[in-house]
Amino acid sequence: MMDTATLLSKLRERDVKLWIEEGRLKCSAPVGALEPEMRGMLTSRKEEIMAFLRQAEARKNGPAAIVPIKPEGRRSPLFAVSGHGGDVFWLLALARHLDAEQPVLGVQPPGLDGSEPLRSVEALARYEVEQIRSYRPHGPYLIAGHCAGGTIAFEVAQQLTSAGEEVALVALIGTPYPTMFRQAPQLLLRLRRHLRALTTGSFAERKGYIVSRLQGRLQKRTALAGVSPAVMAARWRVESATVEAVRNYTPRHYANHIDLFVTRDEWHRSDLWRAVASTAREQSLGYFDIDDLLLGSQVEVLAKLLQDRLTSAQNAIDHAGRAHASIAIKPTVDFNLEQAS
Repeated sequence: MMDTATLLSKLRERDVKLWIEEGRLKCSAPVGALEPEMRGMLTSRKEEIMAFLRQAEARKNGPAAIVPIKPEGRRSPLFAVSGHGGDVFWLLALARHLDAEQPVLGVQPPGLDGSEPLRSVEALARYEVEQIRSYRPHGPYLIAGHCAGGTIAFEVAQQLTSAGEEVALVALIGTPYPTMFRQAPQLLLRLRRHLRALTTGSFAERKGYIVSRLQGRLQKRTALAGVSPAVMAARWRVESATVEAVRNYTPRHYANHIDLFVTRDEWHRSDLWRAVASTAREQSLGYFDIDDLLLGSQVEVLAKLLQDRLTSAQNAIDHAGRAHASIAIKPTVDFNLEQAS
């Protein structure tokens, strides 16, 4: 399957014009330019094409790292930091299941265009904070990240708070503690996970585990079909640099609250995350694989829990705004100094 950029390039060659109007994909094409196969591709990949068009528009008019995955909505936007591969399109399925009024903006690291990637969590966060504040100068901010991106989101929140900004939500989605990205813990946990899955439960459950792992690999390969070697090489450099950065990162104490969205797997080490935050709340995602919760059939499980926290954060923001407005318009009493004396 050709990637989105190639598809749009072929459409331009046929003088087919695509644009977004009132949240819908619009198309103008000469007679005969769209055969049934091409029409089918436009229909089946509508959301993907719209996301690509929004990304192109954002890069033209806004910070390069901010990708409008779901820009519509009146609520405070969720800034979602990409995982170690730098791809923000993991957000598409999740964003579709959030409230219609909840904007979702992806935050990409440098390096995906072939430039040199950043090699420390602090530098990555500093870059992404600059991009976020270029788009939205002041908070309160809602920040999320998944997998290795959760560690970067944590440091983004640290730097925003240090700059005097309010961070209303820090959501770490399936985010292992940084030390768990070191090679020995990764190997040990993978072996334990496979051994447990293949030696416990019924035959049907063990078979289901093998099938789900194979389907997950196939899904990832399908998603990458048609991606050019240059793009793949850039993603690999970003992924390698980011994982190495996370391995070497030591979290400082965060004087605020974090939300941990975790499966029932010791891989995440919630106990270590709790130790570096003033308060932490765990949102249990059950026994599902994190890929199923982001990209697969269980995305609604994650979306519901995340939306609950987003709604709570938005309510707190709105309440604080009303309280501030009430103080600002409180009537004053004028005194006549001559009468008072």
